[in-house]
Parts: sequence; structure tokens; C-alpha cells
Amino acid sequence: MNVTLLGPQRNVAAARAAVAELMPDGAIATVNAGWRERESDSAELSDVLGGRMRNLELYRRWQQLIAEDAGYADEERTLTLTLNELQSLYTIRLRHAMAALQAVTRRRELPQVAASARDDCIAAIQALDRWHLDAVARARTEFYTRVRLGERATVARHRSEIADQVAGCSGLVVTGGHVGVLLHVLHVFGLARLITEAPHRPLITWSAGAMALSDRVVLFHDHLVPPESAGLELRPAELFAEGLGIYSGVLPFPHARRRLRLDDPDHVRQMAQRFSPRRCLVLLDGVRVDLRDDEPFPAGARWLPAA
Repeated sequence: MNVTLLGPQRNVAAARAAVAELMPDGAIATVNAGWRERESDSAELSDVLGGRMRNLELYRRWQQLIAEDAGYADEERTLTLTLNELQSLYTIRLRHAMAALQAVTRRRELPQVAASARDDCIAAIQALDRWHLDAVARARTEFYTRVRLGERATVARHRSEIADQVAGCSGLVVTGGHVGVLLHVLHVFGLARLITEAPHRPLITWSAGAMALSDRVVLFHDHLVPPESAGLELRPAELFAEGLGIYSGVLPFPHARRRLRLDDPDHVRQMAQRFSPRRCLVLLDGVRVDLRDDEPFPAGARWLPAA
């Protein structure tokens, strides 16, 4: 699957240029559900897309589904409570595991011994990440089984309307916003199937959209360290959930200059090691990275160093 990833769109020149090159004609299906209540406030985005935007309105559809289907709404609340508790428990455990890694990293007496201990700390964090990812996946699978999405008339109607809209478009754009909301509605309305069924349709995404379309979603912000952080110097990156899986092997980190301590070589190496074998892609403002089937790791992209 060919995907074009853009850095955060504080300056929209990169998005304009990519759209003009990849989608020169025709309507452009657009997902900006991560904006939540601001989904309809899309005049600026429409201008970037040359006035050809066809908003799929996934957030509005999701809210309508909740309002019209009480049984579905109850299951959504149950899922939210479950995921929030899983995230809380994971965060508690992760902070202590990261505090151990930071303490070990400061040890300089016998570097070879300390290196072995660091590797073991990272392996323990990776095991915790897998536990959380598996627990979240089970919770979501159970939710989809209970609500029987494919058999609900309300969901089927929305999916059919969305499929008709996308079929008539020359490309698809997925923007940023709240990555949790964006990822959820993409799943609910079956966007993965629509994308993979037309692999030659151009796909442009940025910020939370780039995160949600990968096969893993990582939340990160080194500089937001809560007071109950067990003495941590940095806020740990958290594995949030499986992504849509449109592309794999690459973990995008948008807003990297503002959210990552890129000048700390130990920190960025440990992060790259933690998420290996996936490669951590640094998406700075104005950057464009084309992930192509024949070149999944383009040479011009910037990656967190793994060693």
C-alpha cells in the first residue's frame, strides 16, 4: 500500500503540493473526525484541497449512531471504561519500569555490566507493551463481537453511504486531531477495507492520521511529566493500541521536535530499541515521506537511531 505521510500542517504548503501532485483532479474523500466537534469547521482544509473536499463526517455519524442506538451506546460506554482502566494499569506499571531503566542508564562504573542490565530493562518494557497491546485488542474484539457491527442496520447504512462517497473520489486524505477518537471511528465504519480494496487510490495523511494508519499507535510527549511519575525525568511513551494497519514496520512520530528530546542520544536510542523491529519515523513540520511498496523505508526520511 502506497501512503504519503506529511509532517504537522502548521504551514499547509506541503499538503497543497502533495494534493496537487497526487490528486490533481476529482473529489477528495476526507476524514477529519479527530477534530471531533470541529469536524464541520473545515473551510480552511477544503481550501487546501482545492475546494474538492468530500467530508465523510465520521465523527458526526458516530455521534448519530450513539444517539439512535441505545444498545450500541451502552456497549460503547463499557468499552471506554475497560480501555481507560487498562491504560491506567499499564501506565502505573510502565512508569516503574521506565524509572528502573533510567536508574540503570545512569550507572557508569562497569559499562558492559550496565549495558546488559539496560537491555534487560528494555526487554521487560517490551513485554509490558505486548501485554497492554494484547489486552486492548481482546477488549476491542469482544466489543465488536457483542455489538455485531456488520449486522446492525444503522452501521450498515452509514458504511454503505461512506463506500459510495469514497468510490467516486480520486483520493483520500486523513488529517490529525484526537488519535483515539480517529482510530475508533475508522474501525467502526470499516475504512481499512475501503482503503485496501483500492490500493492504487492516492492516500495522504498527517499527524494523528499518520499514527492511526500504522499498525501500532504510540502516544508520546517527553516533556509532560506528571507529579506522580516515580521520579522520572521524561514521560514514558505509551503503546496505545493496534492501528489500522494500512502500512507496517514504521511508527510515525509527528511533532517530534516539540514532543521528543531529540538531543538526548541515550533516550532516542532506547526508544528505537524498545519499538524494534519497527522503525521510528521523525515527522517534522513541512516534511513529506512517501512510503512505497518497493521502498518501505525511503532513504531521505529521518529515523530515530537504533544504535
